[in-house]
Amino acid sequence: MPKNKCIRVGYGTVAPIHERKMRECNVETVAIVEVDEQKRLQAQLEGFTVFSSCQEAAKLNPTFWDICVSTNQHLNVIQSIVDLASQANIFIEKPICLFSEIPALRRTLLNFEGKITVNENYASSTIKNLMQTIAFNELQIHPEKIIVEFTKNRELDFARGRFIDQELGALGYEGSHMLTLVSEMLEDYVPGRILENKFSDLIFKSSEQLLENQGSAYVRYKSLSQVEIELYTSLAGTIKYKPPLFCIEDIRYDDLNSKYRFIAVYGRDCHNDKYCVGGFFEPINSFKRCQGAVYVTLNNKVERIIAPIKDDTMLQHFQQTLNYFQGVAENPYSVEKSIKIVEILHSFANEMRSSKSLHLV
Repeated sequence: MPKNKCIRVGYGTVAPIHERKMRECNVETVAIVEVDEQKRLQAQLEGFTVFSSCQEAAKLNPTFWDICVSTNQHLNVIQSIVDLASQANIFIEKPICLFSEIPALRRTLLNFEGKITVNENYASSTIKNLMQTIAFNELQIHPEKIIVEFTKNRELDFARGRFIDQELGALGYEGSHMLTLVSEMLEDYVPGRILENKFSDLIFKSSEQLLENQGSAYVRYKSLSQVEIELYTSLAGTIKYKPPLFCIEDIRYDDLNSKYRFIAVYGRDCHNDKYCVGGFFEPINSFKRCQGAVYVTLNNKVERIIAPIKDDTMLQHFQQTLNYFQGVAENPYSVEKSIKIVEILHSFANEMRSSKSLHLV
């Protein structure tokens, strides 16, 4: 089978991750588009053909475009590609765009004849799929509560120039992943009533520099069907939920490898027995990379542990994306799904800023 050819737009933190996984999917990167001079030089040193605009690169006629620029550049790049090739295949990092750009994005794609999908890799998670099967097919529980935590210490990432999301604050990095997992577990995941929400600031331990609203984000709400949802993410490495299995201590600022990614679904079956089906995504201490775990508790006692489970979410999502581009699979994560996530996160962030301002008065 001939190789799929991609042009990658942007050569920042995410780009090398895409490159590694796409090579495993038999994808050849035929060019990089990058406007930053230092990043252009780095890409050239690593052997890539580099252009400064999509217009220059389009002559290579790629199988698809891989957009890895910052969120505030997503719309501009999509517009450039659509203008150049109305039938292009586009793979874009989450979130799809800024909230304020949603109307312009919809106008841009109104007459678009190609295919576009969003890199929301947790939609393709094996852990997520197994949890769904156990909770809803096997145990047939009625969900009462869902908890999701995605925590990492990003202080050094920010110090080294990582994109800082001013619009969504701490929700801008993992919020999309967390809401996606909730939406996969619960069809009626849209917030009905906010019960609690909070931003915290990130203060660098090394320099005392402060990044407003970048420390952590916590949201507790009830869906329209009255299921309680808790979303928590810390960019300072402070872990909130500590079930007995596979939990770790708070993550230090100089620990670049540790992450904590956890989801739990609580509910009751027809006999009124209380169940919890929990999932841990990689990386897990003592496990290999791309290995996760699932556990089940019955009336607060651990009943079952399934581990390790191979779950290379990025690779799996890339494979499904390529199948979609080739016309043999459904879109693994549509623009409309991603827009809905952006709308909800924007609503959360606005309420959290307002709440924080009221407390400061």
